[in-house]
Amino acid sequence: MARKNRGASALKNYDESLVSKNITWVDIGIGGLDKFIPGLPKGDAILVRGEPGTGKTISCLQFIHQGIEENEQCVYITTEETPRTIVRTGKELWSDFEELVESGRIKIVNLSINAAFKSEFALITKEEVVEIVMKGLKSVGGRIDRIVVDSLSSLGRRLIDENEFRQVFMRLLLEFKNLGATALLSAEGIPATPDITEYLVDHLIYLDYVKSDVVWTRVFILRKSRSVPLKPQILKLNIEPEGLYVEEIPISLKPVWFQSRL
Repeated sequence: MARKNRGASALKNYDESLVSKNITWVDIGIGGLDKFIPGLPKGDAILVRGEPGTGKTISCLQFIHQGIEENEQCVYITTEETPRTIVRTGKELWSDFEELVESGRIKIVNLSINAAFKSEFALITKEEVVEIVMKGLKSVGGRIDRIVVDSLSSLGRRLIDENEFRQVFMRLLLEFKNLGATALLSAEGIPATPDITEYLVDHLIYLDYVKSDVVWTRVFILRKSRSVPLKPQILKLNIEPEGLYVEEIPISLKPVWFQSRL
């Protein structure tokens, strides 16, 4: 069940008028985040962007596993890593991950390079993308609560005509919205200027590194968020054996980061 009442500790710092909105809050699974926001609204689209090694795939897996803990039905669309690799990474975090996939509680839709495509070069048309995704969604045979697309960048590179990415993205986003599913999409890098994906999603998260002297620190930024009673936040991001965890960022890092990114 989505966490509408996350608890007084998570909401007490928010304006009563904001907290009283009729919103069902969804926990996206990142440890410690509930100390800063009550969640993200159910049915919204979330884009997570970051450089290699910042935790994008782990955030996707935590989002899905949190859905399982909430007794939700989840779909993981992989365009980059093979299903076997996804399962292997998931098992490093949760011993039951493979069982969840085999039982169908987590449905993996394979759009990675080892899937069966019409093109012998593993390239794909926009029509084939939609066909494979819709077939995967329909195979669930019931409601779908959470959907991951990991990653949009890889999907764009795999299209026979990369100029058709915008059409593919908008069609998938529309389908997810029609299902009422909360969708988490990943993409590579943080662009100098926003692209269409950043404008159309409801929430935008950046995962990145910031350097202070000789120390590199991972950071989590809620860059854009609709309906969430919070200004854009910068948090320290830790990758631990149990996954991603955020905490308040050391004050020494704030001046450099705010001026350069926000």
